[in-house]
Amino acid sequence: MPSIKVAQLNEQGQEMVIVIMDSSFARASLSQQEATIGQLQSLSNASGLKGTVAMVWDADGKMDYLVPQPWHEFFRSLTLEDVRSRVNADISW
Repeated sequence: MPSIKVAQLNEQGQEMVIVIMDSSFARASLSQQEATIGQLQSLSNASGLKGTVAMVWDADGKMDYLVPQPWHEFFRSLTLEDVRSRVNADISW
């Protein structure tokens, strides 16, 4: 069964499922990005993971992200290496 590795975190009472995307995700239209998030959210829920899906990717050596606004401060403090080191679950389909 195909799967994608994710970091499932609880930060300040917020359940997060962080997915590391290919940098090409940034070039997708907003509607394509939203569709991808929706699909991964459904798969995450079906995989038994709790939390809201958050997308991160490499942007010329820095981490960029698409996450709920209240999480921006937390995500500004992270690097991709931080996220990679916290990978602890899988989304399967």
